[in-house]
Amino acid sequence: MILSLSSLVVSILALAVSGGVAVRQLVRMRHSNMLPVALDLFREFRTGQFRDNMRYIVEDLWTEHPPGDDTGILDLPDNDRARVIPVVSYFNNVGVLVANGVVDETVVRGFMGQSVLRAWDRAAPYLRAERLHRADPSYNAFFEHLAARCIALPPTTDLDRVPDDWTFDVTPYVRPSRRPSDRPAAQ
Repeated sequence: MILSLSSLVVSILALAVSGGVAVRQLVRMRHSNMLPVALDLFREFRTGQFRDNMRYIVEDLWTEHPPGDDTGILDLPDNDRARVIPVVSYFNNVGVLVANGVVDETVVRGFMGQSVLRAWDRAAPYLRAERLHRADPSYNAFFEHLAARCIALPPTTDLDRVPDDWTFDVTPYVRPSRRPSDRPAAQ
């Protein structure tokens, strides 16, 4: 009786441990699968063409095409539309990946959250007008959702704050090369 009870306890304990290990492996596998996707997203985000298009949206779009006249994205002139659509589509695609848990939201918010918000701020009037033209209220909804998430949550919640007395001077940690005048005189 005691032997069978101890066997049962050991079996239950082994089952619990193996279940914990399996869950941990699933989490690690998910993170390892996310890394290539995140790296590709970041690579595209850092290209010169993307940065130029972002700069156009943030700095020039409203000057050249003031919002408020029912202009949708597709109503923009060809050259300007060709600069806006890649950025809007990119952030919409990132929003799809975040909403479906393919890419960790905190990574996206930390790396590109401010750019998402700046692009949404400038593109939103044109996207809303485009939704009306298409009679499609979900047009680029994932971009809007991503912007809302970036507003709702700070870029990261667990980043240690740098102490106020911290200095950027790393000289004490680097061994400087000695200049000839610093060398001791030969005796």
